[in-house]
Amino acid sequence: MNKRYPSIGLSLGLLSLLAQAQVSGVKIGTLQGSSHRSPFENQQVSAIQGIVTALDNNGFWIQDSGDGDLRTSDAIYVFLGTAAKPLLGDALSVSGRVVEFRRTNNANNLSLTEINATAGASGSWQRISSGNALPSAIALGSPGWNIPSAIAPRVGNVETAPGYTLQPSQYAMDFYESLEGMRVSMGSAVAVAATGNISSGDTVVVSRNQLDSGLMSSRGAAVIAPGQFNGHRLTLDNRMVAGPNVNVGARIDDIVGVIDYTESNYRLFMTQTPVTVNNPLTREVAAPRAPGALGIASYNVENLGGNASATRFTAITEQIKTNLALPQILSLQEVQDNNGATNDGTVSADTTLSRLTQEIKTQTGKDYGYLTINPNNNQDGGQPGGNIRQAFLYDRSTVSFDAGKQVGGSNDAISASLGQDGQLEFHCGTQSFACVAGRVAPDNGAWTDSRKPLVVDMNVQGQQLIIISNHFNSKGGDQPLFGPDQAPVNGSETQRLAQAQVLAGFVHELLTLNPDANIIVTGDFNDFQFADTLKPLLDAGLVNLSDSLSPQERYSYIYQGNAQQLDHMFVSRHLQGASMFDIVHANSEFADQVSDHDPLLLTLNLAAVPEPQIAVLMGIGLVLLRLRARRG
Repeated sequence: MNKRYPSIGLSLGLLSLLAQAQVSGVKIGTLQGSSHRSPFENQQVSAIQGIVTALDNNGFWIQDSGDGDLRTSDAIYVFLGTAAKPLLGDALSVSGRVVEFRRTNNANNLSLTEINATAGASGSWQRISSGNALPSAIALGSPGWNIPSAIAPRVGNVETAPGYTLQPSQYAMDFYESLEGMRVSMGSAVAVAATGNISSGDTVVVSRNQLDSGLMSSRGAAVIAPGQFNGHRLTLDNRMVAGPNVNVGARIDDIVGVIDYTESNYRLFMTQTPVTVNNPLTREVAAPRAPGALGIASYNVENLGGNASATRFTAITEQIKTNLALPQILSLQEVQDNNGATNDGTVSADTTLSRLTQEIKTQTGKDYGYLTINPNNNQDGGQPGGNIRQAFLYDRSTVSFDAGKQVGGSNDAISASLGQDGQLEFHCGTQSFACVAGRVAPDNGAWTDSRKPLVVDMNVQGQQLIIISNHFNSKGGDQPLFGPDQAPVNGSETQRLAQAQVLAGFVHELLTLNPDANIIVTGDFNDFQFADTLKPLLDAGLVNLSDSLSPQERYSYIYQGNAQQLDHMFVSRHLQGASMFDIVHANSEFADQVSDHDPLLLTLNLAAVPEPQIAVLMGIGLVLLRLRARRG
């Protein structure tokens, strides 16, 4: 049985019935139809003529002169398997069976309309002539061929929605579907993701003529916004010819190929090597901090395990030293245990964190300590055996902890009360022992197979500073933007919303006890700055510092060419005026990433923090006592 088309194992009787209804000599556009699936699916066709425009290992594409309907593609892929193939420029007559092929049988992939011309499908091809000129390539981004930025209408499943026909002038998915298999070109484009952003060797681009179709950063990234997910992006696929190897913002000219679909994205399978113009993109470097200013960074170090190479520790340290200007406090995410993804029950990360702090000392002379809580084995998600967790690095000359207080365990929930001095005091576990670090409600179902927030109580410059490091549930399993279901179902949002609600409840309790508490909530929240899943944190009394950035600069991660912010830093409101915030673009835009996330950097001037209300009230009380004493 044919593995690509299992249904070829049909009975001879059924094949005979299909042959009786054979369609012959129609235009390719008739086969493709004006919707996402062919109206001739599973029917035998013959004498389908076109010119060979491209070949791959399993078959070839043919294109004809068109049927005048902009909704119907004038090209189609012909599957041959291992059979002999024609030559580029051959005019052919093809027979076979029309099929809708869904790569990897993934229901989240759209299907491709193809002709199965193998012998098992009673298919064949005959050469009519050779050496023909190829059909002219449609110039994407040119007048009349602008790619819509809206992706798809909200009609449910686009392949089965009753009566739905393509609207290529309105929606990017319909636009690409109407060109399925056809020759297209881009005279000039800009890379909006570094090479390899989706899979090895690919590059996502936007036509230079359509740079104003969405939010573009000053560095060349295509930034998402509410309701805007940049449907005019297109992925260049290098499976047939070598492609570029570039960073964001690079110029790529003379792009030619055929439109296809794989990995839940429309792609241009390049048929000639484009011309690449390098760009001078450099990694951002934080400005030196003023004396007395406090640097606080958040950095997803992408599965850093204790068995990682020395070069990996060196590269991360170099970014901490140079790009982040040695912040006194670092909140880290995706710190793996001592032997990385080796699944042998190891949970401790002391080797991982010792190697990193030692490398910092070697490069800078600075003495950093670390603090983390080991998770239960394979209970916090991530790579099996990796046991990712949050951790803190801190400059010992700046940060201290109350003596005699402990660090909670993996199952010890942290709670707070108000001390006699007006500061928050933290307790961990059922025994309610005094602690400087603990996890927020670790037994709450919101954290199932996900990281639990790590709370630390620090003494910095004579003030209490409470930082909560987070790594919310990932977006894995959500439906793709260019998938059959429109709008896509983002099932992961349910857990992230529950996580935000639990965390917000904890923060609300802290601010109820002390409205002037210095609280920073940071980390990888795996959702956008404008997402409803993060709203509970705002309702709890926090401010998202991303709001201080222009919309074009709100990104710390690039996925499928969409620049987006997954990493955030929230602060209690009274800290807002004493802080400066930046996303340091040092990774996400580059093909040679140290991590897949950009770090965040907060510069905080604690001396400029407004005087706590409790202190003001105490001062007023003293004044009143003095006045009363004078009157007496």
